[in-house]
Amino acid sequence: MEVSSILLTRLLSETVKRGARGLQLTVGSPPMFRVGDNIEKIEGENMVDVTLIESIINSFLDEKEAERLKKEKEIVLVKNMSGNMRFRINIYYQKNLPDLSFRYIPNVTKNLEELNLPEVVHSFVERDSGLIIVAGPLGSGKTSTVASIIELINNTKAKNILTIENPIEYLFNSKKSIISQREIGQDVNTFLDGLNFAFEQEIDLLYLSEIRRGFEEAMPIILDLASGNSLILLELSTNNTISAIEKMLEAASVNSSKEAVRYSLADNLIGVIIHKLLPKRGGGMILATEIMVANSAIKSLIREGRIAQIESIIQTSRNEGMTSMERSIQELRDKGRIV
Repeated sequence: MEVSSILLTRLLSETVKRGARGLQLTVGSPPMFRVGDNIEKIEGENMVDVTLIESIINSFLDEKEAERLKKEKEIVLVKNMSGNMRFRINIYYQKNLPDLSFRYIPNVTKNLEELNLPEVVHSFVERDSGLIIVAGPLGSGKTSTVASIIELINNTKAKNILTIENPIEYLFNSKKSIISQREIGQDVNTFLDGLNFAFEQEIDLLYLSEIRRGFEEAMPIILDLASGNSLILLELSTNNTISAIEKMLEAASVNSSKEAVRYSLADNLIGVIIHKLLPKRGGGMILATEIMVANSAIKSLIREGRIAQIESIIQTSRNEGMTSMERSIQELRDKGRIV
Protein backbone atom coordinates (compact mmCIF):
# COMPACT_ATOMS: atom_id res chain seq x y z
CA MET A 1 0.00 0.00 0.00
CA GLU A 2 1.31 3.47 -0.89
CA VAL A 3 2.31 5.91 1.85
CA SER A 4 -0.57 8.23 0.91
CA SER A 5 -3.14 5.42 1.28
CA ILE A 6 -1.70 4.37 4.64
CA LEU A 7 -1.85 7.98 5.86
CA LEU A 8 -5.44 8.42 4.67
CA THR A 9 -6.55 5.18 6.31
CA ARG A 10 -5.01 6.28 9.60
CA LEU A 11 -6.54 9.76 9.47
CA LEU A 12 -10.01 8.54 8.57
CA SER A 13 -9.92 5.91 11.31
CA GLU A 14 -8.90 8.59 13.80
CA THR A 15 -11.72 10.84 12.56
CA VAL A 16 -14.31 8.20 13.43
CA LYS A 17 -12.58 7.22 16.68
CA ARG A 18 -12.59 10.81 17.96
CA GLY A 19 -16.19 11.40 16.98
CA ALA A 20 -15.20 14.22 14.63
CA ARG A 21 -17.62 15.29 11.91
CA GLY A 22 -14.99 15.14 9.22
CA LEU A 23 -11.44 15.54 7.95
CA GLN A 24 -10.00 18.44 5.94
CA LEU A 25 -6.85 18.26 3.79
CA THR A 26 -5.57 21.57 2.41
CA VAL A 27 -2.25 22.26 0.71
CA GLY A 28 0.02 24.24 3.04
CA SER A 29 -1.77 23.19 6.26
CA PRO A 30 -1.60 20.10 8.47
CA PRO A 31 -4.56 17.69 8.35
CA MET A 32 -7.47 19.03 10.38
CA PHE A 33 -10.52 17.53 12.06
CA ARG A 34 -13.90 19.23 12.01
CA VAL A 35 -15.21 18.90 15.55
CA GLY A 36 -18.57 20.54 16.02
CA ASP A 37 -18.34 23.95 14.37
CA ASN A 38 -14.59 24.11 14.92
CA ILE A 39 -11.54 23.12 12.90
CA GLU A 40 -8.77 21.49 14.96
CA LYS A 41 -5.21 20.87 13.79
CA ILE A 42 -4.03 17.29 14.17
CA GLU A 43 -0.90 17.42 16.28
CA GLY A 44 2.23 15.68 15.05
CA GLU A 45 1.23 15.64 11.37
CA ASN A 46 3.26 17.23 8.60
CA MET A 47 1.97 19.93 6.31
CA VAL A 48 -0.02 18.63 3.35
CA ASP A 49 1.71 19.33 0.04
CA VAL A 50 0.27 19.15 -3.45
CA THR A 51 2.04 15.87 -4.26
CA LEU A 52 0.53 14.16 -1.23
CA ILE A 53 -3.02 15.42 -1.78
CA GLU A 54 -2.94 14.50 -5.48
CA SER A 55 -1.67 11.03 -4.58
CA ILE A 56 -4.49 10.61 -2.05
CA ILE A 57 -7.09 11.73 -4.60
CA ASN A 58 -5.72 9.37 -7.26
CA SER A 59 -5.80 6.47 -4.79
CA PHE A 60 -9.61 6.33 -4.65
CA LEU A 61 -10.95 8.00 -7.82
CA ASP A 62 -11.85 5.71 -10.70
CA GLU A 63 -11.18 6.72 -14.30
CA LYS A 64 -14.62 8.22 -14.89
CA GLU A 65 -14.49 10.24 -11.67
CA ALA A 66 -10.98 11.50 -12.43
CA GLU A 67 -12.11 12.69 -15.86
CA ARG A 68 -15.10 14.46 -14.33
CA LEU A 69 -12.88 16.21 -11.77
CA LYS A 70 -10.51 17.33 -14.52
CA LYS A 71 -13.40 18.75 -16.53
CA GLU A 72 -15.54 20.32 -13.80
CA LYS A 73 -12.81 21.20 -11.26
CA GLU A 74 -14.98 19.84 -8.44
CA ILE A 75 -16.71 16.63 -7.52
CA VAL A 76 -18.86 15.28 -4.67
CA LEU A 77 -18.75 11.55 -4.00
CA VAL A 78 -19.75 9.03 -1.38
CA LYS A 79 -17.45 6.06 -0.88
CA ASN A 80 -16.68 3.30 1.57
CA MET A 81 -13.15 4.02 2.74
CA SER A 82 -10.76 2.00 4.87
CA GLY A 83 -13.12 -0.94 5.17
CA ASN A 84 -16.70 -0.22 6.19
CA MET A 85 -16.39 3.51 6.92
CA ARG A 86 -18.60 5.59 4.64
CA PHE A 87 -17.73 9.20 3.80
CA ARG A 88 -19.11 12.04 1.72
CA ILE A 89 -16.09 13.40 -0.14
CA ASN A 90 -15.72 16.89 -1.61
CA ILE A 91 -12.83 17.64 -3.96
CA TYR A 92 -12.45 21.15 -5.31
CA TYR A 93 -9.78 23.68 -6.28
CA GLN A 94 -8.68 26.93 -4.65
CA LYS A 95 -5.69 28.99 -5.83
CA ASN A 96 -5.38 26.32 -8.53
CA LEU A 97 -4.62 23.72 -5.84
CA PRO A 98 -6.81 20.78 -4.84
CA ASP A 99 -8.68 20.75 -1.50
CA LEU A 100 -10.16 17.60 -0.03
CA SER A 101 -12.74 17.08 2.71
CA PHE A 102 -14.34 13.95 4.16
CA ARG A 103 -17.60 13.91 6.15
CA TYR A 104 -18.38 10.71 8.04
CA ILE A 105 -21.71 8.98 7.39
CA PRO A 106 -22.61 6.63 10.28
CA ASN A 107 -23.58 3.06 9.41
CA VAL A 108 -26.44 3.07 11.91
CA THR A 109 -29.48 5.27 11.25
CA LYS A 110 -30.76 7.02 14.37
CA ASN A 111 -34.48 7.27 15.02
CA LEU A 112 -36.39 10.56 15.25
CA GLU A 113 -36.14 10.73 19.03
CA GLU A 114 -32.38 10.12 19.02
CA LEU A 115 -32.02 12.98 16.53
CA ASN A 116 -33.97 15.28 18.91
CA LEU A 117 -36.79 15.74 16.40
CA PRO A 118 -40.20 16.68 17.85
CA GLU A 119 -43.17 14.33 17.95
CA VAL A 120 -45.08 16.28 15.29
CA VAL A 121 -42.68 14.95 12.63
CA HIS A 122 -44.31 11.52 13.13
CA SER A 123 -47.61 13.00 11.98
CA PHE A 124 -45.96 14.29 8.80
CA VAL A 125 -45.02 10.80 7.66
CA GLU A 126 -48.48 9.38 8.36
CA ARG A 127 -49.74 11.16 5.27
CA ASP A 128 -50.11 9.26 2.00
CA SER A 129 -49.30 12.23 -0.23
CA GLY A 130 -48.01 15.77 -0.02
CA LEU A 131 -44.72 17.60 0.36
CA ILE A 132 -42.36 17.67 3.35
CA ILE A 133 -39.43 20.10 3.20
CA VAL A 134 -36.23 19.18 5.06
CA ALA A 135 -33.94 22.21 5.04
CA GLY A 136 -30.86 23.75 6.61
CA PRO A 137 -27.25 24.63 5.78
CA LEU A 138 -24.68 22.09 4.56
CA GLY A 139 -23.78 19.55 7.23
CA SER A 140 -26.74 20.39 9.48
CA GLY A 141 -28.17 16.87 9.60
CA LYS A 142 -30.80 17.05 6.85
CA THR A 143 -29.85 13.72 5.31
CA SER A 144 -29.80 12.04 8.73
CA THR A 145 -33.39 13.18 9.29
CA VAL A 146 -34.45 11.91 5.88
CA ALA A 147 -32.77 8.57 6.57
CA SER A 148 -34.58 8.30 9.90
CA ILE A 149 -37.95 8.99 8.23
CA ILE A 150 -37.28 6.44 5.48
CA GLU A 151 -36.24 3.79 8.00
CA LEU A 152 -39.34 4.49 10.11
CA ILE A 153 -41.56 3.81 7.11
CA ASN A 154 -39.38 0.90 5.96
CA ASN A 155 -39.79 -0.79 9.35
CA THR A 156 -43.52 -0.23 9.75
CA LYS A 157 -45.23 0.01 6.37
CA ALA A 158 -45.36 -1.82 3.04
CA LYS A 159 -44.51 1.03 0.67
CA ASN A 160 -42.70 1.51 -2.63
CA ILE A 161 -39.89 3.95 -1.82
CA LEU A 162 -37.67 5.67 -4.37
CA THR A 163 -34.74 7.96 -3.66
CA ILE A 164 -33.05 10.17 -6.27
CA GLU A 165 -29.78 11.45 -4.86
CA ASN A 166 -26.61 13.26 -5.82
CA PRO A 167 -24.77 11.35 -4.44
CA ILE A 168 -26.31 8.45 -2.45
CA GLU A 169 -25.29 8.81 1.20
CA TYR A 170 -27.18 6.34 3.40
CA LEU A 171 -27.71 2.82 2.07
CA PHE A 172 -31.03 1.12 2.86
CA ASN A 173 -32.04 -2.52 2.97
CA SER A 174 -35.65 -3.25 2.05
CA LYS A 175 -37.66 -4.51 5.02
CA LYS A 176 -41.45 -4.13 5.00
CA SER A 177 -41.04 -1.63 2.16
CA ILE A 178 -39.26 -1.92 -1.18
CA ILE A 179 -36.52 0.71 -1.51
CA SER A 180 -34.83 1.70 -4.78
CA GLN A 181 -31.98 4.24 -4.77
CA ARG A 182 -30.89 6.06 -7.92
CA GLU A 183 -27.78 8.22 -8.15
CA ILE A 184 -27.52 11.15 -10.56
CA GLY A 185 -24.87 10.51 -13.19
CA GLN A 186 -24.77 6.80 -12.45
CA ASP A 187 -28.30 5.37 -12.47
CA VAL A 188 -30.10 8.31 -14.07
CA ASN A 189 -28.76 11.30 -15.97
CA THR A 190 -30.65 14.15 -14.27
CA PHE A 191 -33.20 14.80 -11.53
CA LEU A 192 -35.70 15.67 -14.26
CA ASP A 193 -35.25 12.23 -15.85
CA GLY A 194 -35.66 10.61 -12.45
CA LEU A 195 -38.85 12.55 -11.73
CA ASN A 196 -40.33 11.63 -15.10
CA PHE A 197 -39.54 7.99 -14.33
CA ALA A 198 -41.33 8.34 -10.98
CA PHE A 199 -44.46 9.44 -12.85
CA GLU A 200 -44.50 6.08 -14.63
CA GLN A 201 -44.23 4.11 -11.39
CA GLU A 202 -46.46 3.69 -8.36
CA ILE A 203 -44.18 5.47 -5.89
CA ASP A 204 -45.50 5.88 -2.35
CA LEU A 205 -42.52 7.80 -0.95
CA LEU A 206 -40.05 9.80 -3.04
CA TYR A 207 -36.93 11.39 -1.54
CA LEU A 208 -35.06 14.04 -3.54
CA SER A 209 -31.70 15.28 -2.31
CA GLU A 210 -30.91 18.91 -3.05
CA ILE A 211 -31.46 19.76 -6.72
CA ARG A 212 -28.72 22.21 -7.67
CA ARG A 213 -29.32 22.13 -11.42
CA GLY A 214 -32.73 22.20 -13.07
CA PHE A 215 -34.72 23.07 -9.95
CA GLU A 216 -37.03 25.37 -11.94
CA GLU A 217 -37.97 22.54 -14.31
CA ALA A 218 -38.27 20.00 -11.50
CA MET A 219 -40.49 21.97 -9.12
CA PRO A 220 -43.77 21.74 -11.13
CA ILE A 221 -43.30 17.97 -11.46
CA ILE A 222 -42.63 17.68 -7.73
CA LEU A 223 -45.90 19.47 -6.98
CA ASP A 224 -47.76 17.27 -9.44
CA LEU A 225 -46.41 14.12 -7.80
CA ALA A 226 -47.26 15.46 -4.33
CA SER A 227 -50.82 16.14 -5.44
CA GLY A 228 -51.26 12.52 -6.50
CA ASN A 229 -50.42 9.45 -4.46
CA SER A 230 -46.80 10.21 -3.53
CA LEU A 231 -45.37 11.55 -0.28
CA ILE A 232 -42.37 13.72 -1.24
CA LEU A 233 -39.33 14.43 0.95
CA LEU A 234 -37.47 17.37 -0.59
CA GLU A 235 -34.11 18.57 0.70
CA LEU A 236 -33.21 22.27 0.45
CA SER A 237 -30.31 24.45 1.59
CA THR A 238 -32.10 27.32 3.34
CA ASN A 239 -31.84 28.65 6.88
CA ASN A 240 -35.50 29.28 7.68
CA THR A 241 -39.05 28.44 6.66
CA ILE A 242 -39.69 31.71 4.85
CA SER A 243 -36.64 31.23 2.62
CA ALA A 244 -37.60 27.61 1.88
CA ILE A 245 -41.13 28.56 0.76
CA GLU A 246 -39.91 31.53 -1.26
CA LYS A 247 -37.29 29.37 -2.97
CA MET A 248 -39.92 26.84 -4.04
CA LEU A 249 -42.37 29.49 -5.23
CA GLU A 250 -39.69 31.30 -7.22
CA ALA A 251 -38.56 28.10 -8.93
CA ALA A 252 -42.06 26.86 -9.75
CA SER A 253 -43.16 30.28 -11.04
CA VAL A 254 -40.63 30.29 -13.89
CA ASN A 255 -42.95 28.23 -16.09
CA SER A 256 -46.34 28.81 -14.40
CA SER A 257 -48.38 31.71 -13.08
CA LYS A 258 -47.48 32.82 -9.57
CA GLU A 259 -51.06 32.46 -8.38
CA ALA A 260 -51.37 28.88 -9.66
CA VAL A 261 -48.08 27.95 -8.02
CA ARG A 262 -49.08 29.48 -4.68
CA TYR A 263 -52.34 27.51 -4.69
CA SER A 264 -50.59 24.29 -5.66
CA LEU A 265 -47.96 24.64 -2.94
CA ALA A 266 -50.57 25.54 -0.33
CA ASP A 267 -52.68 22.52 -1.27
CA ASN A 268 -49.78 20.06 -1.07
CA LEU A 269 -47.39 21.32 1.61
CA ILE A 270 -47.44 19.26 4.80
CA GLY A 271 -44.65 20.86 6.80
CA VAL A 272 -41.14 22.29 6.92
CA ILE A 273 -38.29 21.09 9.15
CA ILE A 274 -35.34 23.52 9.45
CA HIS A 275 -32.07 22.17 10.90
CA LYS A 276 -29.28 23.76 12.90
CA LEU A 277 -26.56 21.76 14.66
CA LEU A 278 -25.18 23.24 17.88
CA PRO A 279 -22.27 22.21 20.14
CA LYS A 280 -23.68 20.04 22.92
CA ARG A 281 -22.63 20.46 26.53
CA GLY A 282 -20.09 17.75 27.24
CA GLY A 283 -19.12 17.30 23.60
CA GLY A 284 -20.69 16.40 20.30
CA MET A 285 -23.53 18.17 18.50
CA ILE A 286 -27.27 18.46 19.08
CA LEU A 287 -30.03 19.41 16.67
CA ALA A 288 -32.19 22.51 17.02
CA THR A 289 -35.21 22.66 14.72
CA GLU A 290 -37.71 25.14 13.38
CA ILE A 291 -40.98 23.35 12.65
CA MET A 292 -43.79 24.66 10.48
CA VAL A 293 -47.04 22.71 10.15
CA ALA A 294 -49.08 23.70 7.09
CA ASN A 295 -52.37 24.39 8.87
CA SER A 296 -55.27 26.34 7.38
CA ALA A 297 -53.79 29.71 8.39
CA ILE A 298 -50.43 28.90 6.77
CA LYS A 299 -52.15 27.67 3.61
CA SER A 300 -54.18 30.88 3.37
CA LEU A 301 -51.07 33.03 3.69
CA ILE A 302 -49.31 31.06 0.94
CA ARG A 303 -52.30 31.35 -1.40
CA GLU A 304 -52.42 35.11 -0.81
CA GLY A 305 -48.66 35.56 -1.19
CA ARG A 306 -48.23 36.87 2.36
CA ILE A 307 -45.24 34.67 3.04
CA ALA A 308 -43.52 36.95 5.57
CA GLN A 309 -46.49 36.60 7.95
CA ILE A 310 -45.90 32.85 8.29
CA GLU A 311 -43.27 33.57 10.93
CA SER A 312 -45.87 34.98 13.33
CA ILE A 313 -48.05 31.87 12.88
CA ILE A 314 -45.07 29.63 13.76
CA GLN A 315 -44.40 31.66 16.92
CA THR A 316 -48.01 31.50 18.15
CA SER A 317 -48.88 27.89 17.28
CA ARG A 318 -46.96 25.77 19.77
CA ASN A 319 -50.11 23.77 20.52
CA GLU A 320 -49.98 22.47 16.92
CA GLY A 321 -46.35 21.40 17.20
CA MET A 322 -44.81 24.47 15.60
CA THR A 323 -41.68 26.09 16.97
CA SER A 324 -39.31 28.82 15.85
CA MET A 325 -35.56 28.26 15.69
CA GLU A 326 -35.07 30.85 18.44
CA ARG A 327 -37.45 29.00 20.77
CA SER A 328 -35.86 25.62 19.98
CA ILE A 329 -32.40 26.97 20.82
CA GLN A 330 -33.67 28.63 24.02
CA GLU A 331 -35.31 25.38 25.16
CA LEU A 332 -32.03 23.51 24.66
CA ARG A 333 -30.25 26.20 26.65
CA ASP A 334 -32.86 26.09 29.44
CA LYS A 335 -32.42 22.31 29.69
CA GLY A 336 -28.66 22.73 29.96
CA ARG A 337 -28.01 20.75 26.78
CA ILE A 338 -26.05 23.55 25.10
CA VAL A 339 -23.78 26.25 26.45
